[in-house]
Amino acid sequence: MKINFSKYHGTGNDFIIIDNLEGEILLQQNQIAFLCKRHFGIGSDGLMLVEKSKKSDVKMTYYNSDGTPAQMCGNGIRCFAKHVYDNGMISGKNFSVETPAGEKHIEIQTDESEKAFLISVNMGKAIFEPKEIPVVYEQEKAMDIPFKTPWGEVVISAVSMGNPHAVIEVADVDSYPYREIGPFIEKLEFYPEGTNVNFAQIIDRKNVKALTWERGSGLTLACGTGSCAVAVVLHKKGLVDKDVVISIPGGRLKVQIDDTITMTGPAVHVFDGQVQIPKEG
Repeated sequence: MKINFSKYHGTGNDFIIIDNLEGEILLQQNQIAFLCKRHFGIGSDGLMLVEKSKKSDVKMTYYNSDGTPAQMCGNGIRCFAKHVYDNGMISGKNFSVETPAGEKHIEIQTDESEKAFLISVNMGKAIFEPKEIPVVYEQEKAMDIPFKTPWGEVVISAVSMGNPHAVIEVADVDSYPYREIGPFIEKLEFYPEGTNVNFAQIIDRKNVKALTWERGSGLTLACGTGSCAVAVVLHKKGLVDKDVVISIPGGRLKVQIDDTITMTGPAVHVFDGQVQIPKEG
């Protein structure tokens, strides 16, 4: 089977986007994983399908690079928004996207060629209720919970931005053993569905340096929901202001915290192509 695709990145977090408005494309987990492999497929941190929605302007279906479905991806939805806007699938610079994590509202800023350049996404409210994240915890909020690891004690705050997150404050992101602790925390029984793991270094009240180990994808250059999780946890603890710039390896994202959380950042179209998908991936 041959399919057409587009490749995008948002602050270095890269994605495959496939138009499936007619609903004719059915991909198996192993086929998605094949497409996302960097040495054998196209290569990406995730894959999205553009589909029709009965309740929003358009629907985004998202998969991690291992082929597993995910509820939400912050960098992914910015790339998705650019794709549907630039290709005329949406009319207007403000529109809604259906996701498994609920409806998300998009605002597009264009460049001189009227292509989407900066995309703001209303990510909704952060979820701190343990059962909704979900985490196995009986108190009202799972904040500052210590865990023993082979690399020492780690203190976690749990939150959901439509997908589960662990936020860990560190003195220095670069020297922290994130490659070891990331996958360890990802699979803790505390998180029955696994989790994304965010390491956050506070620079000042308006700036944070962060790094994310993504559930099902590993270390990535950027994570939009992770940046939102970092900002809202640190703000809730009184450590940063409500407008925060999160610096990640792939660039910077602006997070604004109000009744809901708004993330603003770039999205870049890399190339289009056609690929043959093997039956067994």
